[in-house]
Amino acid sequence: MAAIRSFICIDVPGEVKAAIERVQAKLRRLPVEVSWTRPANVHLTLKFLGEVEEARLGRVGEVLDAIARDCAPFELVTDRGGVFPTADRPRVLWIGVRDERGLLRALVAQVEDALAQYGFARELRPFTAHLTVGRVRSERSARELARLFLAEEFPSHRFRVTHLILMRSDLRPDGALYTPLHIAPLQERS
Repeated sequence: MAAIRSFICIDVPGEVKAAIERVQAKLRRLPVEVSWTRPANVHLTLKFLGEVEEARLGRVGEVLDAIARDCAPFELVTDRGGVFPTADRPRVLWIGVRDERGLLRALVAQVEDALAQYGFARELRPFTAHLTVGRVRSERSARELARLFLAEEFPSHRFRVTHLILMRSDLRPDGALYTPLHIAPLQERS
């Protein structure tokens, strides 16, 4: 049976994607090899599942539906830029996401706990809510890129989370192609 590369995420609105695209346009002028995230592909990853047998993905959708039934829509806010692992050796450029009420962190914990019951390994690193802007491919001028990126004023955008998405990821030479496999709407509590 074929395995499907997949992850669980939250989509972000067009104005956030457009703001990221503007930042990327400024930074593209630097002589640095960066694989820039296509603005249409920008999302907030809750859990990367990796290669999953197709039959198991139905169960993941059911888990997301159950979690979404008990979770009202909530708001997040974009924050400033950051880098992984460090500014001296940047590999990933990202925009942070503030979870002012702790609801995202609680949601991620629910996803981890529920999927662990079905044999999915828990993420060992602490969760950092972020939107990937680009992945650095060469160390040449990377430190300068990180300095400029971290100094960039990224506008704060408040957005509403209304769905959990199980996403398929097909890696292609021209970039990843993402296809929603299951969408679980968060339920307004009465």
